[in-house]
Parts: sequence; structure tokens; C-alpha cells
Amino acid sequence: MTFEVVGLCRREPDADTLVSAIRAASPLSEVDVDEDRMLFLLRHPDGGVLLAIESGRLVRVPGETRRLLGVDMPSPVWWVEGRARDGDPEAETAAREFAASLVATTGGTAWSSR
Repeated sequence: MTFEVVGLCRREPDADTLVSAIRAASPLSEVDVDEDRMLFLLRHPDGGVLLAIESGRLVRVPGETRRLLGVDMPSPVWWVEGRARDGDPEAETAAREFAASLVATTGGTAWSSR
């Protein structure tokens, strides 16, 4: 299982915004980009993956965030999902800080699986 966070963004998050939010979550960690899968990986200094973040997806359907997450957001909204190792407090903290930093920059709200 994984710990999941979702940033529901009012403004479209570009790659620079995502990387800035990732770096805010864990300044000493490295960020890798898998361009084929449009995936950002936050790596612990030892090389292990703390957090995997997908590029933002535009949600066009009104009420879709409510149906999926129970969160009301007016359309349009960008959905940015991150997954961290379950049972890893450092990874969970990084995921929460990433989502908080992202929505502070783009507007919106953050959701987590717990």
C-alpha cells in the first residue's frame, strides 16, 4: 500500500512549480524526472524514492473531485497525485509538505489518503 496525496490546483502547475514544491518538501533530496511517464521522483539522499508525483491532469467534469475524493472544487481544476511509501514517516511528511506547498502556490486544496 502507499500513502497518497492529491493537490487540487486552481491554476495549472507547470514543471517548475512542481519541482519547487518538491524541493520545499525535502530540500536535501534529489529530484529525478521520468519524461516518458511524466513522473517526478523525490529521492532520499541515499537514493531511495520518497515520493513519486505525476504531472497535473485537468479535470473538466463538474463534481468529479467530489465523486472521487469527497472534496468540492469548481471546474476546471488540475489534479496532481503523489504516492509515498506506506509506513515511512519521512516519506509521508514529504508528501504532505509537497501538497501543501503546491496548493499554496497554485490555489486550491490538498487531500490525503489519511
